[in-house]
Amino acid sequence: MDKGFRGRSNEAIIKEMKYLKDNYNINYICFYDELLMSSISRTMSLSQAILDANLDVKWNCNGRLNYAKAKVLKLMKQSGCIWINYGIESFDDKVLKNMDKVLTTKQIEEGIIETLKCGISPGFNIIFGNIGETREVLMKGVDFLLRYDDGAQIRTIRPVTPYPGSPLYHLALEKGLLKGIKDFYEVKHTNSDLLTCNFTDLSDKEFYQALMDANEILLDNYQDRVKRNTKKQLENLYIKHDVSFRGFRQT
Repeated sequence: MDKGFRGRSNEAIIKEMKYLKDNYNINYICFYDELLMSSISRTMSLSQAILDANLDVKWNCNGRLNYAKAKVLKLMKQSGCIWINYGIESFDDKVLKNMDKVLTTKQIEEGIIETLKCGISPGFNIIFGNIGETREVLMKGVDFLLRYDDGAQIRTIRPVTPYPGSPLYHLALEKGLLKGIKDFYEVKHTNSDLLTCNFTDLSDKEFYQALMDANEILLDNYQDRVKRNTKKQLENLYIKHDVSFRGFRQT
């Protein structure tokens, strides 16, 4: 594949969205392009084009937190965006630097705050097990997820995976943690929620215990929120006689 980024024109994207709307009456579109928020100007330009086309659809996308500025997010929200999936990876500046993420915890926090303020739900993707990560680093991620949880999704943390071609993959080869691509796909990478290679100073048993402890906290938080919200529905139904109630639903 050619190097570099080739973005589709707004006109081509809008034409396709109109086709789906006119022929299939869709009302929600998921953009799986990893670089939809490739710059502030491109993101605002596309959002304005969607708004001008008067499509009346909701949409989501993958985004970068260094572009999550108030003016950008407000326009995205106006054009129908309701969810942005962010690749955060870690809430520790040293680890972010090791990963060459070109992102700081300050940028992450500011971007999440602005996203929530604009009424867009953020997707939090945090992984654990990169070079230099410890239990303390893991708990920074947990605290961050709890601090900005809007209850829209179950929040969990997954192990880092050294996918073939990535710097971590080549490090795994150097350290003898992987023998090659066949070893990765057929032996080591059996499940995205299990260890492929352990790059930390923790034993595998300690690693899994740390991840289990962290995710128990996050899952308990989610279930507690669901319980509180369901009890509130009971109150609205039986005390306030909410006529809009149409039965309890799983989230």
